[in-house]
Amino acid sequence: MTKKRTNNPRTTSNQGNKTNTQNRRPQTKTAQRPTQPRKNKKQKGLHRKKSSTKRKKQLIVLVGLIILISVVGFIGKKTYNFVSTIWPNVISLKNSLTGRAIDTSNVNTDEQYDVGDEKEATLQVRHNVFIDAGCGGNETGYITNDKVKEKELNLEIAKKVAKELNKQQDINVILSRQDDVYMSPDERKSLAESQNAEVFVSIHMAAETTGKATGIETIYHKDSKNGSADFASLMQTSIVAFVKAENRGTNTYNMSVLRDNSMPSIYIQCGFLSNSGEEKNLKDENYQNELAKGIAQGILTYIDAKK
Repeated sequence: MTKKRTNNPRTTSNQGNKTNTQNRRPQTKTAQRPTQPRKNKKQKGLHRKKSSTKRKKQLIVLVGLIILISVVGFIGKKTYNFVSTIWPNVISLKNSLTGRAIDTSNVNTDEQYDVGDEKEATLQVRHNVFIDAGCGGNETGYITNDKVKEKELNLEIAKKVAKELNKQQDINVILSRQDDVYMSPDERKSLAESQNAEVFVSIHMAAETTGKATGIETIYHKDSKNGSADFASLMQTSIVAFVKAENRGTNTYNMSVLRDNSMPSIYIQCGFLSNSGEEKNLKDENYQNELAKGIAQGILTYIDAKK
């Protein structure tokens, strides 16, 4: 046992003492205790920096969400208020078009608009307008040197007038003819009466032998007492406001197609086909369109004046 203990590194020799002394000193230096705390402090500082940046990002996101919610809420409120305002009028218009009864049991009448009531009343009233395309069939009317027939131009303009009037929801148009067929004056008048027409407008052209006469003229029956004179005057003013043509004013004749009509009735001579310059205008589609607009406007103005 004693011999084994002598091999212990804790020897008493000078060499051993020197060796042990040298070995202990490096071990003391390599401990480096101050290094570890400094490393820990640096890591803690980095951690705090990352945490601060993260909180800033979260704050920005939170502020953004608050702004987004505010904007959405504001738009939603405006949209709700707008829909709430117009909804009663939408329902009223739908019921007017479909013919369904309007339930007013839950409607606050203090919030209704007069404009909506006016629109509803307008849609319920239909004004029947009779447009008579003059001549037709074996009654060709005047024929120009270029073989243009009056009956064809009368029909073209009548259809264009009907097209203009059909843009109005409260107007119902009745055409005497839509094809090249003959109709007597009595047949035209009877059709207008059977359709309860409010006004009767017959479209024609004029002609004379010298070839010099020009212009537009509106005619009513000389014995008329149903407002035809006022209708003719208003129509003449409307037409010459739309087309550039001589204003021949209004006149009275004993025309069979105007005689004894119950509604205001007029006969429009749209121009002289016997005049080469006016014939050119009357064949031009753009001129026909403006002429049709003038006639349609005259009808609408007269109907509105009667309300």
